[in-house]
Amino acid sequence: MPRTDTIARAFLNYLYDEDDFRPEVAGFLASAHAGSVIPPPQRAELVEVVRLLQTRELVATGRESAEGLPLRAGLTGSGLICVSDHGGDVASWDGAAPVAVAEPPEVVPPRSPAEPTTVPRESLEGIARVARVALLALPTVHARYGEAEAVQRVANGLWEATRAPRPDPRRVRLLAAKLRSELGTGSMANTLGVVLMDSLDEALREAQLP
Repeated sequence: MPRTDTIARAFLNYLYDEDDFRPEVAGFLASAHAGSVIPPPQRAELVEVVRLLQTRELVATGRESAEGLPLRAGLTGSGLICVSDHGGDVASWDGAAPVAVAEPPEVVPPRSPAEPTTVPRESLEGIARVARVALLALPTVHARYGEAEAVQRVANGLWEATRAPRPDPRRVRLLAAKLRSELGTGSMANTLGVVLMDSLDEALREAQLP
Protein backbone atom coordinates (compact mmCIF):
# COMPACT_ATOMS: atom_id res chain seq x y z
CA MET A 1 0.00 0.00 0.00
CA PRO A 2 1.45 3.45 -0.91
CA ARG A 3 2.61 5.47 2.09
CA THR A 4 0.03 8.21 1.44
CA ASP A 5 -2.76 5.63 1.57
CA THR A 6 -1.31 4.13 4.76
CA ILE A 7 -1.27 7.53 6.48
CA ALA A 8 -4.76 8.32 5.17
CA ARG A 9 -6.09 5.06 6.59
CA ALA A 10 -4.51 5.75 9.99
CA PHE A 11 -5.85 9.33 10.00
CA LEU A 12 -9.41 8.29 9.10
CA ASN A 13 -9.40 5.71 11.89
CA TYR A 14 -8.05 8.37 14.27
CA LEU A 15 -11.02 10.61 13.48
CA TYR A 16 -13.42 7.69 13.84
CA ASP A 17 -12.08 6.58 17.24
CA GLU A 18 -11.87 10.03 18.85
CA ASP A 19 -14.71 11.02 21.17
CA ASP A 20 -14.77 14.59 19.85
CA PHE A 21 -16.81 15.02 16.68
CA ARG A 22 -14.03 17.15 15.17
CA PRO A 23 -10.74 16.41 16.96
CA GLU A 24 -7.53 18.38 16.49
CA VAL A 25 -5.82 17.42 13.26
CA ALA A 26 -2.32 17.91 14.69
CA GLY A 27 -3.26 15.60 17.56
CA PHE A 28 -3.03 12.72 15.09
CA LEU A 29 0.78 13.06 14.95
CA ALA A 30 1.05 12.12 18.63
CA SER A 31 -1.64 9.41 18.52
CA ALA A 32 -1.32 5.63 18.58
CA HIS A 33 -2.74 5.59 15.06
CA ALA A 34 0.21 7.64 13.78
CA GLY A 35 2.55 5.41 15.78
CA SER A 36 1.33 2.42 13.79
CA VAL A 37 2.86 3.95 10.65
CA ILE A 38 6.57 3.21 10.20
CA PRO A 39 8.30 5.64 10.06
CA PRO A 40 5.85 7.99 11.82
CA PRO A 41 4.20 10.53 9.50
CA GLN A 42 5.60 14.06 9.32
CA ARG A 43 3.54 17.25 9.38
CA ALA A 44 4.11 17.90 5.66
CA GLU A 45 2.83 14.40 4.84
CA LEU A 46 -0.27 14.98 6.95
CA VAL A 47 -0.97 18.24 5.10
CA GLU A 48 -0.91 16.31 1.82
CA VAL A 49 -3.12 13.53 3.17
CA VAL A 50 -5.72 15.91 4.58
CA ARG A 51 -5.94 17.72 1.23
CA LEU A 52 -6.40 14.39 -0.52
CA LEU A 53 -9.19 13.36 1.85
CA GLN A 54 -10.87 16.76 1.45
CA THR A 55 -10.80 16.30 -2.33
CA ARG A 56 -12.44 12.87 -1.94
CA GLU A 57 -15.01 14.47 0.43
CA LEU A 58 -14.10 12.00 3.16
CA VAL A 59 -13.32 14.66 5.78
CA ALA A 60 -14.68 18.11 6.53
CA THR A 61 -12.57 20.87 8.08
CA GLY A 62 -12.97 24.41 9.33
CA ARG A 63 -11.38 27.46 7.77
CA GLU A 64 -8.84 27.94 10.56
CA SER A 65 -5.42 26.54 9.79
CA ALA A 66 -1.86 26.61 11.04
CA GLU A 67 0.98 26.18 8.55
CA GLY A 68 -1.35 24.70 5.97
CA LEU A 69 -2.94 22.22 8.37
CA PRO A 70 -6.60 22.64 9.45
CA LEU A 71 -7.00 22.93 13.20
CA ARG A 72 -9.86 20.43 13.36
CA ALA A 73 -11.42 17.84 11.07
CA GLY A 74 -14.30 15.39 11.13
CA LEU A 75 -15.54 12.51 9.01
CA THR A 76 -18.24 13.14 6.44
CA GLY A 77 -20.96 10.56 5.81
CA SER A 78 -18.78 9.05 3.07
CA GLY A 79 -15.81 9.06 5.41
CA LEU A 80 -17.77 7.16 8.03
CA ILE A 81 -18.72 4.54 5.47
CA CYS A 82 -15.09 4.33 4.29
CA VAL A 83 -13.99 3.53 7.85
CA SER A 84 -16.89 1.33 8.97
CA ASP A 85 -17.15 -0.71 5.76
CA HIS A 86 -13.58 -0.53 4.39
CA GLY A 87 -11.44 0.00 7.49
CA GLY A 88 -10.34 3.39 6.19
CA ASP A 89 -8.85 1.90 3.00
CA VAL A 90 -9.46 4.72 0.51
CA ALA A 91 -8.55 2.58 -2.51
CA SER A 92 -11.09 -0.07 -1.46
CA TRP A 93 -13.72 2.62 -0.88
CA ASP A 94 -12.96 4.14 -4.30
CA GLY A 95 -13.41 0.77 -5.98
CA ALA A 96 -16.70 -0.05 -4.30
CA ALA A 97 -19.79 0.10 -6.48
CA PRO A 98 -22.05 3.11 -5.89
CA VAL A 99 -24.64 2.35 -3.23
CA ALA A 100 -28.20 2.53 -4.47
CA VAL A 101 -31.34 2.74 -2.40
CA ALA A 102 -32.64 -0.81 -2.16
CA GLU A 103 -36.18 -2.03 -2.17
CA PRO A 104 -37.74 -2.35 1.29
CA PRO A 105 -36.94 -5.69 2.93
CA GLU A 106 -39.60 -8.35 3.19
CA VAL A 107 -42.00 -7.73 6.04
CA VAL A 108 -41.37 -10.17 8.89
CA PRO A 109 -44.55 -11.48 10.52
CA PRO A 110 -44.98 -11.04 14.29
CA ARG A 111 -43.26 -13.72 16.32
CA SER A 112 -45.21 -16.40 18.10
CA PRO A 113 -44.98 -16.82 21.90
CA ALA A 114 -42.65 -19.79 21.34
CA GLU A 115 -40.01 -17.70 19.57
CA PRO A 116 -36.88 -16.60 21.46
CA THR A 117 -37.24 -13.44 23.55
CA THR A 118 -33.59 -12.45 23.20
CA VAL A 119 -30.64 -12.86 20.84
CA PRO A 120 -26.85 -12.80 21.36
CA ARG A 121 -25.49 -9.26 21.32
CA GLU A 122 -22.67 -10.27 18.99
CA SER A 123 -25.20 -11.13 16.27
CA LEU A 124 -26.34 -7.50 16.31
CA GLU A 125 -22.92 -5.91 15.79
CA GLY A 126 -23.72 -4.98 12.18
CA ILE A 127 -26.99 -3.29 13.13
CA ALA A 128 -25.30 -1.50 16.02
CA ARG A 129 -22.58 -0.23 13.66
CA VAL A 130 -25.16 1.23 11.27
CA ALA A 131 -26.94 2.97 14.15
CA ARG A 132 -23.64 4.43 15.39
CA VAL A 133 -22.64 5.61 11.92
CA ALA A 134 -26.02 7.31 11.55
CA LEU A 135 -25.56 9.13 14.86
CA LEU A 136 -22.01 10.22 13.98
CA ALA A 137 -22.94 11.34 10.48
CA LEU A 138 -26.02 13.39 11.35
CA PRO A 139 -24.12 16.62 12.16
CA THR A 140 -22.69 16.62 8.61
CA VAL A 141 -26.03 16.10 6.86
CA HIS A 142 -28.15 18.98 5.63
CA ALA A 143 -31.75 17.97 6.22
CA ARG A 144 -35.10 19.73 6.39
CA TYR A 145 -36.25 20.94 9.79
CA GLY A 146 -37.06 18.09 12.16
CA GLU A 147 -35.79 15.25 9.97
CA ALA A 148 -32.38 14.94 11.64
CA GLU A 149 -33.99 14.92 15.08
CA ALA A 150 -36.31 12.08 14.08
CA VAL A 151 -33.43 10.00 12.73
CA GLN A 152 -31.38 10.73 15.83
CA ARG A 153 -34.15 9.51 18.16
CA VAL A 154 -34.67 6.27 16.25
CA ALA A 155 -30.95 5.59 15.71
CA ASN A 156 -30.24 6.21 19.40
CA GLY A 157 -33.05 3.85 20.38
CA LEU A 158 -31.72 1.20 17.98
CA TRP A 159 -28.18 1.59 19.32
CA GLU A 160 -29.40 1.16 22.90
CA ALA A 161 -31.55 -1.84 21.94
CA THR A 162 -28.60 -3.64 20.33
CA ARG A 163 -26.36 -2.96 23.34
CA ALA A 164 -28.86 -4.16 25.96
CA PRO A 165 -27.74 -7.09 28.17
CA ARG A 166 -30.58 -9.20 26.73
CA PRO A 167 -31.55 -7.67 23.37
CA ASP A 168 -35.20 -8.03 22.40
CA PRO A 169 -35.23 -9.15 18.74
CA ARG A 170 -38.72 -7.76 18.16
CA ARG A 171 -37.73 -4.30 19.46
CA VAL A 172 -34.53 -4.33 17.40
CA ARG A 173 -36.46 -5.36 14.28
CA LEU A 174 -39.12 -2.68 14.75
CA LEU A 175 -36.57 0.08 15.42
CA ALA A 176 -34.49 -1.00 12.42
CA ALA A 177 -37.58 -0.84 10.22
CA LYS A 178 -38.39 2.61 11.63
CA LEU A 179 -34.84 3.83 10.98
CA ARG A 180 -35.00 2.54 7.43
CA SER A 181 -38.26 4.39 6.91
CA GLU A 182 -36.77 7.64 8.23
CA LEU A 183 -33.68 7.25 6.04
CA GLY A 184 -35.75 6.55 2.94
CA THR A 185 -38.02 9.58 3.14
CA GLY A 186 -37.58 13.33 2.68
CA SER A 187 -34.19 14.90 2.16
CA MET A 188 -32.54 12.06 4.11
CA ALA A 189 -33.19 9.72 1.18
CA ASN A 190 -30.68 11.61 -0.95
CA THR A 191 -28.01 12.01 1.73
CA LEU A 192 -27.59 9.69 4.69
CA GLY A 193 -30.19 7.23 3.39
CA VAL A 194 -28.22 6.60 0.20
CA VAL A 195 -25.15 5.37 2.10
CA LEU A 196 -26.86 3.54 4.98
CA MET A 197 -30.00 1.78 3.74
CA ASP A 198 -28.17 -1.06 1.98
CA SER A 199 -25.85 -1.45 4.98
CA LEU A 200 -28.84 -1.70 7.30
CA ASP A 201 -30.54 -4.30 5.08
CA GLU A 202 -27.36 -6.38 4.97
CA ALA A 203 -26.92 -6.13 8.75
CA LEU A 204 -30.50 -7.32 9.27
CA ARG A 205 -29.90 -10.32 7.01
CA GLU A 206 -26.70 -11.17 8.87
CA ALA A 207 -28.42 -10.90 12.26
CA GLN A 208 -31.08 -13.45 11.26
CA LEU A 209 -33.50 -12.12 13.87
CA PRO A 210 -36.19 -14.61 14.91
